[in-house]
Amino acid sequence: MIDMLALRIPFKDEFVQNRLEGNDLISFIDIRRIAEMSGLLLSAYTVEFAIDGDLTVSGLKHNYESVPTHYAGIACKVFEGGKNFYPCVEIKASPAKVLQGHNVFGPVDLELCAFELLYGLASALPSLFELLHAPGTVIGRIDATYSAKVSNEAIAKQVIAFLRNLSNGQTKRTRAQEFETTVMWNDNSRHRVLVAYLKHPELMNQLEKLRSMPSAKRTQAQTNALAVMSDPELHEFASGLVRFEARLKTRFLKSFGFPSLLTDAIEFQRNYKSESGCIVYDLWKKAFGELFATFEGSDMNVYDDDKVLVELRKSYFSTTPKGNTSYALADRLFGFYRRLLNEGYDAVQNSMTKSTFYRQLNQLCSIGLSKSQLQNLTSTRDNVVPLMRIINIDFKNQYPSWYSEPVSRYA
Repeated sequence: MIDMLALRIPFKDEFVQNRLEGNDLISFIDIRRIAEMSGLLLSAYTVEFAIDGDLTVSGLKHNYESVPTHYAGIACKVFEGGKNFYPCVEIKASPAKVLQGHNVFGPVDLELCAFELLYGLASALPSLFELLHAPGTVIGRIDATYSAKVSNEAIAKQVIAFLRNLSNGQTKRTRAQEFETTVMWNDNSRHRVLVAYLKHPELMNQLEKLRSMPSAKRTQAQTNALAVMSDPELHEFASGLVRFEARLKTRFLKSFGFPSLLTDAIEFQRNYKSESGCIVYDLWKKAFGELFATFEGSDMNVYDDDKVLVELRKSYFSTTPKGNTSYALADRLFGFYRRLLNEGYDAVQNSMTKSTFYRQLNQLCSIGLSKSQLQNLTSTRDNVVPLMRIINIDFKNQYPSWYSEPVSRYA
């Protein structure tokens, strides 16, 4: 799916000025004039008050603002131009969220995705759109995302933990951007950034934020998205999804022969021929090729102890002030159980205080496990599974059976 799309729409020539700086031609706009014509709100780097009370502002700029649509906002920013950067308006959003209210899965049709964003801008800010040369729109970034389905969230977290140890060639892990459910490679690359993350926790976190908002403060778009994201079938499909996201920038797209001009790129996709028949998939495959090469021959210890986790969650849960159920303690105890399995009883006992160790041990025993069992947990070769068998990205089953491609609201 196309998970993120950034487009840059140039201003019409009549609003663009040029000047020479050495041998460089600098193109720029009068942002004050653009704001007056379009109604945009600007901010200033400097504000000065004279003794007589006159106010002078300088260093005007346009910050990113959110353009509303039916389900989600489109980020929008005016760029004044400069060396090798033509004055433009950049818009970026998840087309799937704009079209259908979520991005658990979504379309790969570039024309559908791009024009939904363009029409969204034209509808919300018509005075600004009139100043732009839409046929000159270029692609600034495409995020191509595909998912592997594992049997449950516990194994999904193990996959992320294992992936943190992988890198290859020019694909380097980015430690600063990691979370429990996310791992990233090449964060500062000008070509492509790779991310693996768990979709279900992300979806539930987004849903919780919407639910926790007072209904009177929710926008209509947030109310619409909340209705879509509350679907239990959507939650079920997202469970166990390990997402592999390739954030593809202009240099990478160019190296593939992918046109930067939007109209050319749409035509390129229509006429694209390959074994897969999908340009988005082939871009994604090239981006992840170096990293996936390390998967071959890699084995991973997998502990599928669903019954233990289920029993822990039956016994250890709490209700938050907002009325939601939290399984934080149960999940921590399950992590303790897996450490016993992976590292051994004595090693874990020596790694923490006596009181903490025995408290967690007793909590495990309270769900029916015996101390003898916990002392004799072993990681056997039966748990060792080739990584490629776990991360099986089935490209024919990226959508649920009930999925239908979204239709543009402007069609």
